[in-house]
Amino acid sequence: MSATKAKFCIGQLIHHKLFGYRGIILGVDLEFKLEDEWYEAMARSRPPKDKPWYHVLVHQRGNQTYVAEQNLESDPASNN
Repeated sequence: MSATKAKFCIGQLIHHKLFGYRGIILGVDLEFKLEDEWYEAMARSRPPKDKPWYHVLVHQRGNQTYVAEQNLESDPASNN
């Protein structure tokens, strides 16, 4: 049995594939940890709950968000 591993780590710069914003990883959950109501309202693409999710500080906006791993990639402008 293999354990779930996160692709990104705290402090890493990322790019959101769907919404185009850049950000920095503040925290990692190896599976979805918020309420089902949040998931139903906010996770429109219905990413898997059993894969990693990330707490992200959005660049130049100052707000935090919660993002499924499948929607993130390393920031192409960084040397990750």
